[in-house]
Amino acid sequence: MQKTIKTLAVLLLPLLFCADVQGAGFALYEFSARTTAMGGATMANKAEAASLAVNPALITELEGTQAQIGVTAVSADATTTVAGQSRSLKHDMWYLPNFFITQKWSDQVSVGLGGFSRYGLGGEYKDPVETWMGSNLAYKVKLETFSFTPTIAVKANDELSIAMGLEAMVIGFSQNSYSTGRGYYEVSGSGVSWGGNFSLIYKPLWAEKWAFGAMYRSKVKQNLNGRIDAGTMTIPSPINIHSGDAEGAITLPDSISAGVSFRPTDKWVLEAGIVGTFWSAYDQILIQYADNSTNPFVFNNKKYKDVYRLNFGTEYQLNKNWALRAGYVFDKSPINKHEMDTLVPVDDRHIASVGVGYAQDNWTLDLAYAHIFSKDLSGTSEQMSAISGMTIPMKYTDGKSDMFALTFGYKF
Repeated sequence: MQKTIKTLAVLLLPLLFCADVQGAGFALYEFSARTTAMGGATMANKAEAASLAVNPALITELEGTQAQIGVTAVSADATTTVAGQSRSLKHDMWYLPNFFITQKWSDQVSVGLGGFSRYGLGGEYKDPVETWMGSNLAYKVKLETFSFTPTIAVKANDELSIAMGLEAMVIGFSQNSYSTGRGYYEVSGSGVSWGGNFSLIYKPLWAEKWAFGAMYRSKVKQNLNGRIDAGTMTIPSPINIHSGDAEGAITLPDSISAGVSFRPTDKWVLEAGIVGTFWSAYDQILIQYADNSTNPFVFNNKKYKDVYRLNFGTEYQLNKNWALRAGYVFDKSPINKHEMDTLVPVDDRHIASVGVGYAQDNWTLDLAYAHIFSKDLSGTSEQMSAISGMTIPMKYTDGKSDMFALTFGYKF
């Protein structure tokens, strides 16, 4: 498994932070159908087992043993133009599975284990190879992560709960590129890295309609091992691409999030939140062949910006069985318009979502739909300019995406 992710970087450079699937950069926030329906604004209101992914401190409010399992299906469309040549992504569907289980050990202590995707991207361009300059960067990519998060939460008093968790992140990656006169090459990788988080929920007795939640996630450094498989090179390559083992490292950014909820009535709750992601921590990808005999090494300077994500959500409990939900998100992109690549085909995003929940005895079923409206972006690619020896204009247009989420829950 290690041999595969150090190359995750090698050509991960033109795309690792290009979440075609969704989220600023390549971050994902679709942890449950309820979370998706409310635009992620579930940090400071009703607890569910999936709170392990949004605000683990909330699980102190869950009784007994509770479990959820679900999946989010994502489709995306976008067009990338490189030096006046446009190509659109093939229509495809990506699936983000998740599971959560919590256990109340005592009146003060709860534990849980979650499994979900925090980063991901995927896409393949139509008719790109040999006829499109963008293939020199990448024409096909698949990056999947899955995090396991063992967590302990403590109820400090009637108003405050806190939680701490570890994160073991598994990554799988593949990318295909084509270089004119040099042929095809593929990068693939996999591996495991570690991180952690800290969260809290505060529900003041002096303001019973209000609640405040917050969470910090640490940076995750990926030490990469993998392989490059290169085709026949008819022209010497400026970065000396050849088949062989590779190694390197990238840093996934830390983030901080907060949410404030207000309950106008017993049946209705509103929440507003913000997520700040410190993408500047991901300043470059630096890769070299494992034998250390090849120069120059692969280097990519991304110059990403620190960004924010605003979310608003509401839930209305129609009766003891049915709940209606809706949400809105403004998702700021960290992309530097002078460091564009072929698999980051969108800029800032607006996300509108709706959903419904049904509960019967110990069972729950949640459904959600969300649509992403993406802003166009024009700029240049310094990496392409280095390859071609001239400034190469790039543009992203027609970016949009649909998400469908389903979650089953059970209280033991």
